[in-house]
Amino acid sequence: MGREIGIRTWVAVFAGCGFALATPAAPAKPVADPAPALEILWRAGADGGLEWRTFSDAGKPLSSERIPRHPTGGAANTKPDSPFEQRVPLGSLWKLFVHLWLIEQRHPAPDYVCTGIRNQRLDSAPDRKQREEEAYCCDPGQSVGRDLALVRSCGMFFAPRRLGISREAWRAFWEARPGVRDAAPWLADLDAMKPEAIVSPASILSALDAAPARAREEAISVLLARLFAVTGPGLEATELIRGMGGQLRVKTFSWHRHGLPARRYGGGAGWLADGRPVWFAGEGTGQQVMARHGARLVETLAETLSPDSATATPGCVRVNFFARYPFDLEQPGGESAQEGNLQGRFIARFQSGVSIPFTSSGELTLSRPNGQARLEGRFGLDDYVARVIDREADAKEVEAARALSVVIRSYLLNEANRQGNCLVIDDSSRKQRVSIHPPSTEAHAAAGFTAGLALQGAPVGYHGTTSSENRMAWTDAVAASRSGEAWDAILRKTFPKSNLAAMNDPAGVPCQRLSEAETWLASRAPRWHRVLYQRLPGFDAPAAPPDICLLSHGMPFSEQDRGRIHVRGLRSPEDRITLAHEYLHLGLRHHPSGHDEALIERWARKLVDEDLP
Repeated sequence: MGREIGIRTWVAVFAGCGFALATPAAPAKPVADPAPALEILWRAGADGGLEWRTFSDAGKPLSSERIPRHPTGGAANTKPDSPFEQRVPLGSLWKLFVHLWLIEQRHPAPDYVCTGIRNQRLDSAPDRKQREEEAYCCDPGQSVGRDLALVRSCGMFFAPRRLGISREAWRAFWEARPGVRDAAPWLADLDAMKPEAIVSPASILSALDAAPARAREEAISVLLARLFAVTGPGLEATELIRGMGGQLRVKTFSWHRHGLPARRYGGGAGWLADGRPVWFAGEGTGQQVMARHGARLVETLAETLSPDSATATPGCVRVNFFARYPFDLEQPGGESAQEGNLQGRFIARFQSGVSIPFTSSGELTLSRPNGQARLEGRFGLDDYVARVIDREADAKEVEAARALSVVIRSYLLNEANRQGNCLVIDDSSRKQRVSIHPPSTEAHAAAGFTAGLALQGAPVGYHGTTSSENRMAWTDAVAASRSGEAWDAILRKTFPKSNLAAMNDPAGVPCQRLSEAETWLASRAPRWHRVLYQRLPGFDAPAAPPDICLLSHGMPFSEQDRGRIHVRGLRSPEDRITLAHEYLHLGLRHHPSGHDEALIERWARKLVDEDLP
């Protein structure tokens, strides 16, 4: 398997001692370097060139090569006989490119329904093939949507003919993307979207580079779940998850080398945390390669990531600072601070006599309802997690801080209130205390390392010194970290009833129908439509009323590919605004306004508060 790479070594091969006098010495034969068990290719961070490394099955480095990016900024210059241009199968990576196209084009993608065995003749070749392929998708009678189909690698979902993708639309889209014509022309050919297509690793990286930013962000969110899609014993990517956290987002593939159908050849391709593409492959299935060579992948890829390259999970968290303690806010010099967004240096003075100086770059807002100062912060999800780490713990305890970051994120998703597109939570010892200062480099790194990861299965929390069921003591986490335990091992030991998983795992969102919410929405949607069609450009009501599902924990959301809405209930005005908010997301799914959270939130409040006739 693999390509012969490196310097050839020549040795003379002689006959065995027993035949030395009867036969002449055999002619010298070349002895090739061992075929690599793992090949890794990624785009370098320094100059955007390509880096290549190979390893033996024992993990010994075999070769490395680096090609700088072209001076004009184009793709790196590669020679036809270089390892970058070797011929490899595309495998199931074609499904990732169809997924990207569906997102960016906002193309309809109906669920695939698994039919099972239509014909009871078990010796029928078509039946056997369908049964084998549907095993990756769903159980008979069940269905699978776009995102879960990518996680499960359901090829029947992504079949271009089923989805109604035309060759012309496909070609026009990809040929307009930078670099495709020169570096990855196969990407523009819809007929090449099949596992047996033969391409080069360098061209796969160019194809990943060509992915539009919005589609890539959505795919990256889904691909994290692929690391946890274990399909059998011995396939756990424990070392890879432990060493990379949430910083590697790849689609796995499995096929065989050209001319070697009996030997499996697989790996993965996708993006690192900072958006640079990566490809790796070896003998076995993609999951087997990740499980067997996780340590080598971590060793190679983690060193390329800078401390500032951690993935920033999208999201909005609004924090009510100093929720339980009356205070006022001053500028240096004693002048009272003005209401509005804060820029510069300020001092919070409490009635107890304590003063806290801090700076703000617009992320903090001051208001004075009823004459009492109220300070609200608005942060990204991982920025919030990092601020809690700084306030509650010590980020220099690296493994313990990584474990705590997952607990903080999980607690937030379970316990925060939802207002529009934001999670809302108090800065309080009853919830989570939040640093008013920008996060430290160490806290930012810990939060970013576990970006997108959360514990599922049971509510979780933490305390400084006291542990209990589903509650981690920080002192215990530090002791475990100092004794050599990794962050994921700390979590497994502390929360045996919870599973570490991707926060946005599409497999983790079953639908328990919320009939009360469906009835409420059905009674109001026709009235909303009359106004929305006239005044909200791009609004297009869903073809059928959406299923509304009860969400036990986490942030409410809408499944764009399946037309479903997940909410926590319908008990309060904010719950109804949240439902309207997610319904508008579905109505604007084909328009750029569908990503304008502020616009959608304004309209959601207008629809509910004004109760339009």
